[in-house]
Amino acid sequence: MKRVNLKLGKMGVILCNMAIALLLLSSCNNDDEGNPVDERTSEFLDEVAIVPFFIENEFGEIPTEATELIYENRKKMPVMDMDGIHMRLFDFSLVNGNIEVTCENGGVSMDVELRGLVPNGVYTFWHVTFNEEGADPSKEMLNIRGIGAVGKGDGSDNFFLASPTGTAKFSAFSPTGRVLSMIGDIKSCPLTDEKEWHVVGSYHMDSKTYGPVLGPDGTVVEQFAFVFKN
Repeated sequence: MKRVNLKLGKMGVILCNMAIALLLLSSCNNDDEGNPVDERTSEFLDEVAIVPFFIENEFGEIPTEATELIYENRKKMPVMDMDGIHMRLFDFSLVNGNIEVTCENGGVSMDVELRGLVPNGVYTFWHVTFNEEGADPSKEMLNIRGIGAVGKGDGSDNFFLASPTGTAKFSAFSPTGRVLSMIGDIKSCPLTDEKEWHVVGSYHMDSKTYGPVLGPDGTVVEQFAFVFKN
């Protein structure tokens, strides 16, 4: 009986050590209260910035009055809605919504909800990265370092269609740490590795998209952005 008790005692020690090891391993993914910790980097943003740098009024200036008719500033084409009505600054500035972004598995995923879009409008999403100082309107190209299609990068999954009431939902996964489809690059986790990173929504007045590039001048205008800064 003593031998049996001795063997059981050793087995108990082994099981106890195994349990402690498992507890220590699992605690690496728990907080101080024992709750699971998600090691991925995520951020939720519900502020939408209207982009004013690619539109102008009839005098070639950035519009400031809500009632001003707007033009895209590359070919001076009027910004029209899907019914052929010339848009005013007020119409252009209605966009609101939110985005949730997560860095994971060699890329960044995003889920977006939007309201106030051009009804039935065709849109695309773009990564925009900046040099170390971040966005700067006083510098050439606003100090942009990189521009490229959200998603796979070939433009096959960066587009969406607004509903008749101007709403939309959009989801995509973008490989990161790579060259972007138009110019420059994006770092591995833009939430932490980029000084400034924008997810820009562009409105296509011709109802067409152009794969990895924005499209011909006069057919598209950058309308809004989600802005992430470190």
